[in-house]
Parts: sequence; C-alpha cells; structure tokens
Amino acid sequence: MDEISKLRQSFLDQAHAGGPVGFYDAEVTAIDSDSFTCDIMLNESPQYEVRLRAVVSENKSIDVLPAVGSQVVIGKLGDDDYIVIACDQITMYQVTTDTTTIRLNSGGVLIGKGTETLNKILTDLVNVIAGIAAPKDMAALTLLLDRINNLLK
Repeated sequence: MDEISKLRQSFLDQAHAGGPVGFYDAEVTAIDSDSFTCDIMLNESPQYEVRLRAVVSENKSIDVLPAVGSQVVIGKLGDDDYIVIACDQITMYQVTTDTTTIRLNSGGVLIGKGTETLNKILTDLVNVIAGIAAPKDMAALTLLLDRINNLLK
C-alpha cells in the first residue's frame, strides 16, 4: 500500500473504533403507506416500523415507498429507531410543497395543485378542441386523450 492508502485506512479504522456501524443493508418485508414506515429483515432479525420519512409527523415533503422485497440501506438513529436512506426498487415517489404535488408510480405521473391536475386540464382542453373540430379530427383527438390518460393521472 502506498502512504496515502495507509493513512486513509488508518483514519477509517480510527473513525469506526469509537462506536457501532451506523448504516446497514436490509430487505423490506412489509410497507405501511399510511404511516410511511416499513418492516425490514436486518441480519436475520426483523425490525418493525422503520421510518420512511425523516421526521415522524403528518407533514409531507419527499415520500418514497420502497417495494416489498427490495434491498435498502438504513441508518440507525437510536436503540430501535431506524430510517431508510436508499432503496433499489420503489413503488411510489412523491414531492409535496404546500398544496402542490408531483407523484410518480406505476400508474403514471400526477402533477397537481389543490384540486387541479395536469391530466384534468389537458383532458378539458382536448374536449373543448373536440367540440369545435371537424369530425375528421376525432380519431386523432381520441388517440391524444388516450396518450394523456396513459401518462398522467
């Protein structure tokens, strides 16, 4: 080993000497999408109600739901308090700021503010155009509506 590598390894050894490892690999065994927690298997030992949100509250900011069976990296916050830091498969990703939401899942993309969604606005627009368009354009407009509804929720 060169001198830099030896120094780096010595630093890492000293940094880890004072306490237990703080990050672990685990597997998700169950998801609670209401409380934004999951159950995991950690070194053949089940751990329950592992946080998916940074803070236990009703507030939303960035929410990620891992898939059951996915591999996750968790951080230890306390004796029996863990948080998921990263996962290899997700079922839903959502960012919320006040009443504005962007949500991605297998059903598509939702972009909304309050009761309005991008899907609703585009669907209304195509329907208005269909009301004034010639009948020959209806097939193209119907196809456009199908595409919008396939992508946006």
